Amino acid sequence: MAPHIGLYAAASLGLVFVSGTAYLNRQKRRENHPPIVDIPTWEIFNNPREAYEKALKDHGPVIAVRRKGFLEFIVDETLIQTVLTSDQTFSFEQAMATILNLRPFVSLFWSFFREIDDLVQNGINPRISNILERIFVRSAQSSLEHGTIDMFEHAHASIAEAMIILIFGEGYVDERNIQVVTDAARDIAGLTGMYQNSSAFGRRFPTIWSILTWIKVIFTSILAFFRVIGPQVWRQVRSRKWIAEEEKPTNVLEYLSYKHAKGGNIGPGAFLWIMSMLLGIIFASVHQTASVVVWVVFELALRPEYLKALREEIHNNIDPVTNDLDSSNIGEVIQRAVWLDSFIREVLRTKGDTLSTCRFTTSDIPLGGYTIPKGHLVFPLATLVHLNPVHHPDPTVFRPERWHGSNARPAVMSSPNYIPFGLGRWSCPGKVLAVSEIKMIVWSMIVKSTPRLDGNKYNIVDPLNITSVPPDGQLILEPFSFQ
Repeated sequence: MAPHIGLYAAASLGLVFVSGTAYLNRQKRRENHPPIVDIPTWEIFNNPREAYEKALKDHGPVIAVRRKGFLEFIVDETLIQTVLTSDQTFSFEQAMATILNLRPFVSLFWSFFREIDDLVQNGINPRISNILERIFVRSAQSSLEHGTIDMFEHAHASIAEAMIILIFGEGYVDERNIQVVTDAARDIAGLTGMYQNSSAFGRRFPTIWSILTWIKVIFTSILAFFRVIGPQVWRQVRSRKWIAEEEKPTNVLEYLSYKHAKGGNIGPGAFLWIMSMLLGIIFASVHQTASVVVWVVFELALRPEYLKALREEIHNNIDPVTNDLDSSNIGEVIQRAVWLDSFIREVLRTKGDTLSTCRFTTSDIPLGGYTIPKGHLVFPLATLVHLNPVHHPDPTVFRPERWHGSNARPAVMSSPNYIPFGLGRWSCPGKVLAVSEIKMIVWSMIVKSTPRLDGNKYNIVDPLNITSVPPDGQLILEPFSFQ
């Protein structure tokens, strides 16, 4: 029996050693945990910039803050590049799945975000110039029939129509499909929590709020998307063989069909995957871009002194009789619009984004002298970059000229000092499409009208989520002619 007793004793000592080591490691992590700063909920949702900047100044460069029942980590400008470019330890995919309330879906399909990235890079970006003029000039004419417009709804509908052409083709453009796509983009924005901040119930009971919102959206707009557009897509993908290299795809649906066909055929599983991918890209491209359009147009309405320079960039591409844009080389012209690029870039820098991009810790990670535990969201505070006088002299002054001339930078170009589209490997893949759409909407408006705001002001609806929630204001379009 003695040998058995010895083995039991050794095993017990080993268990004690392992447990003791684990306990000491936990204690060490606790001792090295970033300071947990108690910021009142009211301050977080109403004065996020001041609240987070003060907390980082007092306790930084890394702090932990509780928001909506979760512990989140905020870092200052010195650590932004590390967080956004260290892909092995700070995960973009898991961050997006968490922040957008999509973990139940993405946990089954971790390739989803990589597929979206490939879809944008290879399925969308090469075809951008094909749809620019066809939609936005046309939609501008309808908006000018009214003296005042809802800029967000106008941008939503215009971009939805453009995306339908880009994704499905001209044959899908009708009022019903545009409405379905618009509703899906808007409601998925709600599903992902973008309007949760404005709900007292959502802030107090985030988990229940997410579950109820999931149920509502799935059985309304998402179901409508599959019910209305699904049969059209099914008929198209089943109508022929999809043999790669035989033909070049003319739209995104064809690109996905060639990519996911087996033996030239699209089965039910591939069809559902394609529909899910298209729904994801519709949300990302329609809602987010429409929100930024509102910021750009509202800022332009407040700064009419820049209209002359913006109009001069397109003067040679305007029909002198109809004031319509010439579509023959619109793709090239839009790339040369340096003043418009500068204006958009300055709007994105100054509009006040705070927690606009994030990552997710895949292990316990040493950062800034502390250890951030595994399984948490990490947010760089964007205002510390965009409104930093070291990188941007007179940072609170709106001055597009800073991006003009010898310091010219296109609106899509990211850097450690400019992160509206993120940074590194997971910098927003759709930024070229988004900025191109913004440019066309602005151009299509200012060639025939002068925008101004009622009362010469707008209201910020959600200071914590400026990235996705547009400001509120009454836009007035006054007729303009180059003649």
